Amino acid sequence: MLSIPEVKFGYSANQSNVDANAMCDWLEACTLFDDQVVTKGDVVDLLMENQICPDTNQDLAHLIADEGWDEMDRRKRWGGVPDYVTMTGSRIESGRTWQDDPVRSFLVLLSILRIYPEWAKGHQAHGVQGDLFEKVVEQICPHLLPGWTTYRAGWSPDDTKNIPGIVAALCERIYTAGAADLDDWLLTAGNDGGLDLVCYREFPDQREAAPMFFLQCASGKNWRTKVSTPNPDLWQKLLNAAVRPSTGIAAPFVVDPKELKTAALIGQIVVFDRLRLLSAVQGGALQLEDELSAEVIAWMQPRVDALPRAA
Repeated sequence: MLSIPEVKFGYSANQSNVDANAMCDWLEACTLFDDQVVTKGDVVDLLMENQICPDTNQDLAHLIADEGWDEMDRRKRWGGVPDYVTMTGSRIESGRTWQDDPVRSFLVLLSILRIYPEWAKGHQAHGVQGDLFEKVVEQICPHLLPGWTTYRAGWSPDDTKNIPGIVAALCERIYTAGAADLDDWLLTAGNDGGLDLVCYREFPDQREAAPMFFLQCASGKNWRTKVSTPNPDLWQKLLNAAVRPSTGIAAPFVVDPKELKTAALIGQIVVFDRLRLLSAVQGGALQLEDELSAEVIAWMQPRVDALPRAA
């Protein structure tokens, strides 16, 4: 098993101070990156050995483990945990290795960067992981929005786009004229305006006002600071579009219902968390392109090898 996470697993004397979301991320990671099998007895033993619960309160350790099982069951029902992961009341087992499902494995690995900060210090690479996450979400988008076309607008190390270039490319795709006074609306042209992916529905008539979804991809724990980007009013102005684009954010984490609702209200966005992203490709419907799959696995391998494991 992987070691007990360093954060969100607080000392619990009389009531649980363990975050159920973090507990379930840990359980998912254990079955993906370690033994492929986790028993409730294993979990209780580690909680006691690591003094998360006192020796005198084994019942509380069982309760905390139960909360992790309940969260895993919810994730399965909501499409975020695939059918090859089987559950009983005391056992969780993965029927595949992490290399067999690089999409889910990659999203889970990005999630546990938050609960293993010491491990993350040596293995987090914001630029590379962000670029890979955008590429993966780009391939998920046709499953989220069947029949829509996806355009990757965001800056990357090998494709340094800027706002004027993005506007020109989008005008050709969605049949808008673009702002005649574009320069007046640019604080700086040398960025992507918080826009990573554009999903749009094409029609043969080539008229304006087709449905559009502008997405921000946030692979780091600061995703909450990005719920207001991209700004739909700014992009409507830049494109000289008749309608405001819908906006959303994609993140590799499981966002609890209350936080998801709040983020959606504050940013007026749709939140695509790990459950929603994976439910769109449930049953192995998505096979990453060979080159991207190899790139994701190669990035993950040394990080998986270095994960902290229980003695």
